[in-house]
Amino acid sequence: MKQFFKNKFFYIISVITLLVTIVPTVFYSMGIGFVFRDMVGTALTPMQKVFNYGAEAIDGFISYFYKFDEIVDENVALKERVSELEAQIYDAKELEDAYAWLSEFLDLKVKHTDFEMMPASVTGRESGNYASVLTLDVGSGVGIKRNMPVVTSIGIVGRVTEVGYNWCKVTTIVEAQSSVGAFLERTDEAGVVEGKFELSADGLCEMNYLPVTADVKVDDRVLSSGYGSVYPRGLVIGYVDEIGVNEYTRGLNVKVRCAVDFSDLTDVMIITNYDLYAEGEESPGVGRN
Repeated sequence: MKQFFKNKFFYIISVITLLVTIVPTVFYSMGIGFVFRDMVGTALTPMQKVFNYGAEAIDGFISYFYKFDEIVDENVALKERVSELEAQIYDAKELEDAYAWLSEFLDLKVKHTDFEMMPASVTGRESGNYASVLTLDVGSGVGIKRNMPVVTSIGIVGRVTEVGYNWCKVTTIVEAQSSVGAFLERTDEAGVVEGKFELSADGLCEMNYLPVTADVKVDDRVLSSGYGSVYPRGLVIGYVDEIGVNEYTRGLNVKVRCAVDFSDLTDVMIITNYDLYAEGEESPGVGRN
């Protein structure tokens, strides 16, 4: 206990307590209490400023966090709104694409009233980027059979060569050994369009059996003749890209640029039934420019 009273800290506290208690009493008993008030005010003013600054800082700090929470909430709400708008844009784009595809489907149906068709989507590709074999999402379960023609509103894609219950494979016209009876729309010159391995990567086929005297021009449109192949008459195969002479047959050797871009194909139509037109007859949708 004695050591406690000897403690310096105790003495300091005691002195301060006495001063706080006695000094005001003395000043007020002498009638000069205002002097004490001035002294206290002078001493406390800097401390009051410090306390005020501290209080303002704390208030600002608290306000910052309140505002930060508000900003976070607003940011979350904005992100949700952006997601909603993006979803709406995506849905609108899907509807636009579906409408465009259905319009193309109807256009093809108008041109070829005898066609019965089944829509399908491409689910797989083989032979690199410029796929010569495609997998579709329909099969025997909905009546798909081998050798059914596959098209778009633009032109011929190929024919069904393999069928499963809910899938089928399509060999495109650029595949080697593929052939389509064909004719030039402008002149009726007839030949056969064949797939060539060395041309397939460029989306080209080769039209053979044209006489050297045939009237052929670059960009002439090439159509299916309906003769000697599974394809009905009047479908667009492509356009003349290059004209040469076959050194063996001495006939023309014509490269044909396919109308369909096989690398960017997503939706197609399978022709499940059609009226057969012999070469030389006019089928719906076929005419000259």
